[in-house]
Amino acid sequence: MPSKLRADEAIMVFGDIQNGITNMPLTVPEQSLKRSAGALAQLAEIYDMPTIALCIPKGEDTNPTIAPEITGARSKLRQIRRTRPDSFENEEFRKAVEATGRKTLIVSGIATEIVVQWLALSGIANGYRVYLVVDACGGLSTRSEEAALRRFEAAGVVMTSVVSLAGEISGDFTVSPGKEAIDVVYRLIAAGYGR
Repeated sequence: MPSKLRADEAIMVFGDIQNGITNMPLTVPEQSLKRSAGALAQLAEIYDMPTIALCIPKGEDTNPTIAPEITGARSKLRQIRRTRPDSFENEEFRKAVEATGRKTLIVSGIATEIVVQWLALSGIANGYRVYLVVDACGGLSTRSEEAALRRFEAAGVVMTSVVSLAGEISGDFTVSPGKEAIDVVYRLIAAGYGR
């Protein structure tokens, strides 16, 4: 059995969960995706994980706005603009990740087939352990997203969900920070998790 994910070894990376993209027709409803991403941001806040929000210019919007579910939950958020599918080809992103000294990436975003795919595959290729949070990802079509997910598994990416991730890093539910992490799960469920 592989070792459990440790929050103190992880970096949270959100790919393009921004205005003008979250409202596209995706494999997951917009509000469900935003709730899950917000819960991830809350977990990153509780455990003080370095957090990067990638964004891309879309049309006339050259200064994209990250979803408020993320920005409202995470006090230390580094926003990095990308112009290539593979974020590891972006020097600012690569250096930001390397500077943390951490070797685990927790990845989510839109689209699963583009930014998420290259974060995961290049992360693995660059020696990182990669966790893909499937309920905080949105694909462009069921078939194309399924192809990407198969490719991730073949490369060794660990598939998880917000709920599973919170349970894995929480430890003892009766004391901090585990208690706060499980409270994130309860709030997510109360808000309509998965719907």
